[in-house]
Amino acid sequence: GALALIDLVARVGAMIPLGTLSVAPDALTAASLTVVATGFVLAGAMRRTRHGLTLALVGLVGALWGRAVPRGNGRLELHVIDVGQGDALALRTPRGRWVLVDAGPAWEGGDAGQRIIAPYLRRFGGDVVHQLITHPHLDHFGGVPGLLSPLAVDSIWEGPAPAGSAYAEWRARERRPGGVLAAGDSLVIDGVVLRVLAPARAWGAAQSNPNEGSLVVRVDHGRQRWLLTGDAELGEETWLLGHAPRELAASVLKVGHHGSHSSTSPAFLDAVSPRVALVSVGRDNDYGHPSPGVLQRLDAHGAHVLRTDDEGTIVLSTDGLSLEVRTEWGRWSYREP
Repeated sequence: GALALIDLVARVGAMIPLGTLSVAPDALTAASLTVVATGFVLAGAMRRTRHGLTLALVGLVGALWGRAVPRGNGRLELHVIDVGQGDALALRTPRGRWVLVDAGPAWEGGDAGQRIIAPYLRRFGGDVVHQLITHPHLDHFGGVPGLLSPLAVDSIWEGPAPAGSAYAEWRARERRPGGVLAAGDSLVIDGVVLRVLAPARAWGAAQSNPNEGSLVVRVDHGRQRWLLTGDAELGEETWLLGHAPRELAASVLKVGHHGSHSSTSPAFLDAVSPRVALVSVGRDNDYGHPSPGVLQRLDAHGAHVLRTDDEGTIVLSTDGLSLEVRTEWGRWSYREP
């Protein structure tokens, strides 16, 4: 009965406008809320009302201030979040704001957005400014709807690839700002430039395979260039080689289509010449990803291959010149010549 009464009070309180406050469970917030709790203990149990309430107010201001102040560390980060067989990339700007590229899969009873990505981002804090969807396949956009409730995503951007019924129905209901991105478009946030290299609007919309209409985005910060390819396959790679060959060079390549043999041609690797290759892939998946042939080609081009099925979540960090890579198992540093 007592638990039911507590639950009733909580539910009624949550219905009051501004009656709830969403806070990120990071160290600063936890410390601030500990101060709040201590203040109420002093105000009640120890009968030091004035001092206790003052302490609680200081703690509450700390929790709110921690949410409002930019939390960046002055470096650009790319978090390749381990969501199993799917893609979920999170760019954290030098000011601590986020741009998400895809959001992993959905499954019966849940999705990666709500179960994995939202809790992960809350540990760091910071606003989600843009959500990019490279193409309308469930292992890339399935987690997006689950993100929108716990996180305030300002805008949603997508490519011109043809959409299936499930994606089209969801997108028609979702009214957030955004739109379609295509080759030649760009987004700029906190000094970081996201350049869309492919597909061209008409070419992408004409593809029968949505993979071939994947958004291909190059992230520029200082002398660092990171190429994010979604599920682009050989046809889109050939289009890029014909239309933007000089724009492809990058120190980091997010390998297309989870390392499938249908992507990452030798000619494409010649143009990109990556030092680090990232493969977002599920452990023991049914598709045989990544392809041994692709891994051999990456090795022959001198790329350091990192896979989420082996390394878990992978984090890249740069000040615009040097590049640091962190996983659960180690740390590597590179510097542009």
